[in-house]
Amino acid sequence: MEDYDEYKVSDINVYVRCDIKAKNDELKIKYSKILWNEKLTVEGMLF
Repeated sequence: MEDYDEYKVSDINVYVRCDIKAKNDELKIKYSKILWNEKLTVEGMLF
């Protein structure tokens, strides 16, 4: 797991590759749950 950084989002461990380029050096990881539907969204990745 040396190639990944670990972040905790609402009791979920999120692993992001260390070489990911982020817009303005900021990567937003959001968790949302509505009834039985869960979603993890990542914003700010540059391609």
